[in-house]
Amino acid sequence: MTTVAVVGLGDLGSRVLDVLARSTRIERLIGATRDRERGETRVAQCRLVAALQGGPRHVEFRAIGEIAEAAAIDADVIVCGATRHTWWKPSPEGVPYGTWLPLQMVLVRDLMRARPRAPVVCLPYPDGVGPALAPLGLAPHIGAGNVGETAPKLELLSGGEVRLVMHHAAQRYAFPSFAFLGDRAAEEPPWAAQIAGVAEERVRELFHAPWPLPIGTASHDLTASHTATIVDALLAEEPRRVHAPAPGGRPGGYPLRLSRDVLEVDWPDELEAIAINERAQRWDGLERVEPDGTLVFTQELFGVGTARVAPHELDAVADALEAARDRCTT
Repeated sequence: MTTVAVVGLGDLGSRVLDVLARSTRIERLIGATRDRERGETRVAQCRLVAALQGGPRHVEFRAIGEIAEAAAIDADVIVCGATRHTWWKPSPEGVPYGTWLPLQMVLVRDLMRARPRAPVVCLPYPDGVGPALAPLGLAPHIGAGNVGETAPKLELLSGGEVRLVMHHAAQRYAFPSFAFLGDRAAEEPPWAAQIAGVAEERVRELFHAPWPLPIGTASHDLTASHTATIVDALLAEEPRRVHAPAPGGRPGGYPLRLSRDVLEVDWPDELEAIAINERAQRWDGLERVEPDGTLVFTQELFGVGTARVAPHELDAVADALEAARDRCTT
């Protein structure tokens, strides 16, 4: 029985569950969260949606005390939406988005430590979380959002087949609605795109062409749709062309060939693509991830007073970041 589990039913996780409740490929859909009341009501609604739309025959709620418990769920794909940092809530001015990384990665790390048997699709800041966990052997299989939301814009405007290498840091240059996630400096992060028959100058024009999007949680509908596309590819026997962030723990996003058994970067020079995204992550405030998993940021973390975080310091730094953020934004 083809089974997909969505772990963490906040606003984004709930919308992912809603989209997957319409899937004709999935036979069993599980929503898992610590908040029993919220989880049971969302799953109950999705059960009705599935019945109306011809979706999964079995839609179930699973209460979990800790995220690591989700690793024991018998599923073909696990979508992880759990995070300690809600991206759409106001942040202190001048704080790069990527410097919240310790908050975004600790729950994903705890899930991966429990060694889930199914591939995990990471939703919290996958462009940073994937490569941050890779040196520890804990990188999720793949992410969703960001590059996968931007490539369709180029495809619709050009009418051609697009290959886009792009880090989260560059998305706000394609969609000004995301400008609050970081400065739109005159010198933008590097990215690269190939569109058959379209000159490089024209590609750059299309990337920057106006395309209004809703601000805040309403944009989660777009991310949820892309997540469903990635889940669908992971359940397929034949590889599909997709774009996704952090495949196999790589930094940033890539064009891919993806299926149940295949994950391949679809770019002429994979090392070039990785180098582009490693440079771009600095615009989000992450200088580098060292071989031992130490995170080196471009500035001191807000309210913490350090620009380096070793793996054994993650929990303490995440607690300090969360406290500093909450003091400033409440």
